[in-house]
Amino acid sequence: MTGQASWYFVNGLQMVLFPTILILMLEVSPSNYGLAQVSLLAPSIFLIVLGGTIADKTDTRILLAIVHFLASLPLLLILFSIQFGFLSFGVMIIYGLAMGSISAFVIPSRDALLTTISQGEIQKTVVIAMLTQFGFQLTGMAIGGLADNVGVMPLIIAQGLSLMVGGYFALKLPKPNIAKEPLGIRKIKDEILEAFVEVRESKEIFPVSISMIMVGLCFMGNNLVTLPYITTERYGLGASGFATVSTCFWLGTFFSNSILALNKNLKNWGKALMIAMTSGIPILASLYFDMPFYGLCIIIFMWGGGAGIVIAMGRTITQTFAKESHRGRMLSVYTLAFMTSGPIGAIISGNIIESYGLRANILTSSLVGITFLTILSIKTNIWKIKSPE
Repeated sequence: MTGQASWYFVNGLQMVLFPTILILMLEVSPSNYGLAQVSLLAPSIFLIVLGGTIADKTDTRILLAIVHFLASLPLLLILFSIQFGFLSFGVMIIYGLAMGSISAFVIPSRDALLTTISQGEIQKTVVIAMLTQFGFQLTGMAIGGLADNVGVMPLIIAQGLSLMVGGYFALKLPKPNIAKEPLGIRKIKDEILEAFVEVRESKEIFPVSISMIMVGLCFMGNNLVTLPYITTERYGLGASGFATVSTCFWLGTFFSNSILALNKNLKNWGKALMIAMTSGIPILASLYFDMPFYGLCIIIFMWGGGAGIVIAMGRTITQTFAKESHRGRMLSVYTLAFMTSGPIGAIISGNIIESYGLRANILTSSLVGITFLTILSIKTNIWKIKSPE
């Protein structure tokens, strides 16, 4: 879990430093900020299933070590651009594309390894992994709030050091417990298509993957774009405000996953997933109204609590019902669902905010979410998905 901790510490810092650089230092427009967020997410659309295919065919420990090292290179670009005065929107787009591409290989490799170390207790392992993720994301966000006082450069250096630690401990992970076939370049296309076919034929994984489209479109897009502009436009806050709001969200996810870790007998996975997603709609809609900053923090904490259940149940269902030989690829398809819709949501949110304002965007997203969840409930069996006996 040390490798997991190091990666998400870096991710937590990035959640604060990315908007700090773009909104406060470069003063980009909402539509350009949405585009910058897309640069972080869009590479996964094209690469994450490939990353899952490679994870199924290679030693994931070595793969994780390599990508941790590679992830330090975009950080050097930011450091040099600040030091030598060429920091720009274009540089941040290059950074986003590079980090997004690297993340596409980290996520499926890490998820596939969870089954190797779970010893038959997959729900418990997923929840512990997520608690580690959220805990170190929170730590990174809290430290990111110091950017107002110490600047961004020391924090970027901390990210690089954390990645080196993660790469080292990735090599200490246990070897995969099944023999992996050699990676055949000519077979990659067929094996990627196999992943989509397997997901489509799974009555458990397919509706969960479809639900992630709504999560990305309505929730992720607003989390990435709307919240930073609420923080700056309504409350006039900087990096410390970004850090506070982000911390409240991930504290909520940490809290809900702590509850899940204690509740080992939860069997109605689909019901828990749908209740959590449905609860997110009125929470999102409440952002339409002005409120004290502490009220915003409470709302965001509640939103994070529901998101934690959504993420945990979605990953647990996919981990449990995926074929052993296809697990990395099937997890990648699941991840692809919200990684594809997330950038679309970010672009739409940025453009609606710029043209019509924050409230119009919040109202639109809420209505789309209600429509999507209604159709999902009618057309699929997602409410009936349960833990295997």
